[in-house]
Amino acid sequence: MKSLSPVAGKTILIIGEPGFLSDDARQALITCQASIAGPVVVSSAMECLSEGLVFEAAIIDIRISDQAMLWLNEWLEIRGIPFVFAHDQRSKAPPGGFNLSGRPADIDAMIAALFGPDLSYYH
Repeated sequence: MKSLSPVAGKTILIIGEPGFLSDDARQALITCQASIAGPVVVSSAMECLSEGLVFEAAIIDIRISDQAMLWLNEWLEIRGIPFVFAHDQRSKAPPGGFNLSGRPADIDAMIAALFGPDLSYYH
């Protein structure tokens, strides 16, 4: 039987420091049948993207530098890859972005933004 999850079989690149993706959030995404790449730090992400890493969406730590945020924004938008900015529950992040936690409501909100019917929504 085919999964009804819009994220099933898709790879999501996580861009942030090693602690950005909690075990609960990782498990919640895997439960939705997503494949996870990362987390990779911003400098490695830029290198991986330039070398052709294959993924269908990205979740980016909202605390990255403005310069990196602009570069990632442009790179992903040109290629039509949906992405969202998020913060984890443990950090004091600036306001905005999604909450990257293991809570089903938080995961569902990100999945809807990344793979929902309105694909013009990137962040």
